[in-house]
Amino acid sequence: MFNRRDKIIKKDGSKPSDLEEEVAKSLHSLELNNKSLKMQFTTIFINSVENVEYEMADGTPSQYLLVRIPHRSFAALKKVGALIIEHLEDHFDKLVFVVANRTIISPSAKHHPTQMRPRSRTLTAVHKEILQDCVFPSNISGRSLRVNLEGKRIQKVMLDPLDKPDMEAKLDAICHVYQKLTTHKITLGFSKPSVFQQKIIDSRASK
Repeated sequence: MFNRRDKIIKKDGSKPSDLEEEVAKSLHSLELNNKSLKMQFTTIFINSVENVEYEMADGTPSQYLLVRIPHRSFAALKKVGALIIEHLEDHFDKLVFVVANRTIISPSAKHHPTQMRPRSRTLTAVHKEILQDCVFPSNISGRSLRVNLEGKRIQKVMLDPLDKPDMEAKLDAICHVYQKLTTHKITLGFSKPSVFQQKIIDSRASK
């Protein structure tokens, strides 16, 4: 069995699953085929891989891979993440989401009045970063919050309209993985394109 233990970091020291071994092997193969990006790949590790089942909006069952990585790998992932996700999706023939593990620090966790809680470790900040991981490689261009008659808050997130051809089929999965990680429901859509963006869209359509 292939085992790239230098690509798999298990905090509890447990044995990697067959799926995690296969993902590590695939990442190692991608690294060997892209030697010019070796510096980025050498700092990317995986903590866990999970095959998640969900239902699309029309009731059709589907699956995606949820790959968790250490936060220290996040900077390198931003540079080669699109390549990694594309490679894994082709290899496993399903959607892939790569999310960095982040720590939420409770306001009551301070041991001394002079200690400051890092803003990046607040619940709101961590959930915001998780959402950005889920929609990668697209970008969030807008947000809105509305409250229904029952008092429940519903967050609507708008993505870059230029990414619509690539992201439209992923919206249901993105909503599911975000709710799985944060317990919060969201709805997704695309922002109205600007004049410049509309020219790009029309140019793509004419080709």
